[in-house]
Amino acid sequence: MQSQVGTSMPPQGAVPGKPQQPQQQRVPLAKEKNPVAIHVATAIRHNKLLKQRSGILTSTKNKADFFRFKRFVRAIQSDDFKKKLAKADKNLPPIPDKIEAINQIFIMLIQNQLIIPVEKLKTKDAKAKGIKIDKQTPALEPSSKAVLQPDAYYVWAFTPPNPYMLLYSILGICVVFAVILFPLWPFWMRKGVWYLSTSLLVFVGLFFVTAIIRLIIYLITLATMKNQLWLFPNLFEDCGVLESFQPFYAWEDSSSNEKKKKKVSKNKVAKSQIESSDSISTNTNESTPAISTKSTSSKIAETSTKKRVATVEDVD
Repeated sequence: MQSQVGTSMPPQGAVPGKPQQPQQQRVPLAKEKNPVAIHVATAIRHNKLLKQRSGILTSTKNKADFFRFKRFVRAIQSDDFKKKLAKADKNLPPIPDKIEAINQIFIMLIQNQLIIPVEKLKTKDAKAKGIKIDKQTPALEPSSKAVLQPDAYYVWAFTPPNPYMLLYSILGICVVFAVILFPLWPFWMRKGVWYLSTSLLVFVGLFFVTAIIRLIIYLITLATMKNQLWLFPNLFEDCGVLESFQPFYAWEDSSSNEKKKKKVSKNKVAKSQIESSDSISTNTNESTPAISTKSTSSKIAETSTKKRVATVEDVD
């Protein structure tokens, strides 16, 4: 497979002042990862100067970090990147600060499929493809053409390995074997586990007992006092563990709750009165034409009878 890369550098012999189209060249994708490209990607992957954002790829509908090409140039010229690259492999040659060399390094990352060129879609286009996005996570569509221009977007297809992954796996295996071999533990270790589990159960039991006691006290004060007493008012609030038990008690003013209820009831009554008045007005508007039709019909009947009487008298 090949990808088409276009650079924003003007060709040789170009006339200054005239707009030039970027040079294009087809770059074959590498079958095996280049270790130099992996070291460069590892050193620059989480650089702050990249100012990476998360977007949703239309091909996989998964989130991925993307950045602009100009941010890559700034990050690769930073001292932080040079220090990390030197620690990664001392045999790697230093990267020059010239833009031509940086472009070649960027093309090498594209060849090794560590970076994918993308296009940022508009909200309408993303919704047409059935992708749910927001302002912070736009939709990104992979492209086969990579343009090395300052505002061109690229997505990372590489995540550096976690150096502590081997340590975590060894610790996990040790924990599993320790649980399996629990009967072979010495007596003092099993005794310590028993005390620890018992203390945890006691703590959970005290939590439920405290919740029941505070509810009983609240109901008693609700029936006998104007204000209600809460023990540990922040016990079920969304806060920290220590903040849940602070303060020890607090008084709740019931008058404020009653005022709120009265306001809500008044609003409901006002809405019902407005609706009833609207219905009455509509009924009156509908009934008045019927009355007028009846009156007009009676008048017509009277006039018709009078005319008939007059004609009979004339005939006689």
